[in-house]
Amino acid sequence: MRPLVSSWEQRKVKEITDRYDNLRIPVAASLRVAGTTPYYGANGIQDYVEGYTHDGEFILVAEDGAIDLKNYPVKCVKGRIWVNNHAHVLQGKCACVDNQFLAYAISQADIESLLVGGGRAKLNAATLMDIELLLPSKDEQIQIGHYLARLDRLITLHQRECDKLTQLKKSMLDKLFPKPGERFPEIRFAGFTDPWEQRKFSDMVELRRGLTYSPTDIVEYGNGVRVLRSSNIIDDQFTLHQDDVFVRESVVNIDFATNGDILITAANGSTRLVGKRGKIASLPGKTVHGGFMLLGSTSDPDFIYASMGSNWYRRFLNIGVSGGNGAIGNLDKDALADSEIMVPSAAERRAIGSYFSQLDNLITLHQRKLELLRNTKKSLLDRMFV
Repeated sequence: MRPLVSSWEQRKVKEITDRYDNLRIPVAASLRVAGTTPYYGANGIQDYVEGYTHDGEFILVAEDGAIDLKNYPVKCVKGRIWVNNHAHVLQGKCACVDNQFLAYAISQADIESLLVGGGRAKLNAATLMDIELLLPSKDEQIQIGHYLARLDRLITLHQRECDKLTQLKKSMLDKLFPKPGERFPEIRFAGFTDPWEQRKFSDMVELRRGLTYSPTDIVEYGNGVRVLRSSNIIDDQFTLHQDDVFVRESVVNIDFATNGDILITAANGSTRLVGKRGKIASLPGKTVHGGFMLLGSTSDPDFIYASMGSNWYRRFLNIGVSGGNGAIGNLDKDALADSEIMVPSAAERRAIGSYFSQLDNLITLHQRKLELLRNTKKSLLDRMFV
């Protein structure tokens, strides 16, 4: 962006916008006529209908029913729209305000502190209109608004691609692995026709319990041996953290973890998190797994990791995890070892494992790009809006 140096002025929303809430029309879902006009509520588009309530460029701000109060729903929209009574409708007075910029400026206000009501928090119109904002010249507003909008489009693009790949992976996990009681998957790679065989999980994977240690064994970050915990698995992906625990090497009495091992959460205060798994990669040094974890070593890590995303593992977790009513959830190591899984030939295992490994790499690539773009946007918003 071209640097602009004019000072920013403090203005109230009511001084720089007109409000068009009077044109809003709520319509029950059963009474809407299907069409192409986006039907907006507090959290964005809810439907597509015939007709419209507003035509132009507007800023929509949730009135009540917002799902995320910290990242309060504020959006600049263009064209013909239908808005129900759960979103305020603003439009900048063109002489001094750019709508796109104004939407970002309002989104940076501390709206959560202005809400009233209980379970369905509400942003009153008068409160919204009294919010004070800092505004640069209109030319600078336009540059800032356009730049942030381009970032948002890139974020949306990568999010959609990530969602598509995640959905593809889910679909292929159901199709490339046999359904319960069957010996053939729905689809196969070319050249593979043999039936799959039933094997115990322990025939394919060696499961090991983790290291038990005390607080006095913990050393400074980066010194000693890293201990992997449940926090090292996010969305079934392995990750390292700056707050990982390290212990003195002298207390380690189990084998070190290696790249390709599968880390599994065996105990957790939330049963929902028990059974999470991640394929270990890019270990920077000596590493073990903690006492609430299991580690699986196998000669087919890509296939086994993919297999644990298929239906047999989901069924196992439904019966092999105990807990509830405040108790710590536990995964039964012996029950997992004795679980029966379907296994194809070594060549087909390699083909399936490679396919899902490539899918995971693509998903991770888009996730990292998303994180970078979101961090860039957050940094810019923090620096541009004071």
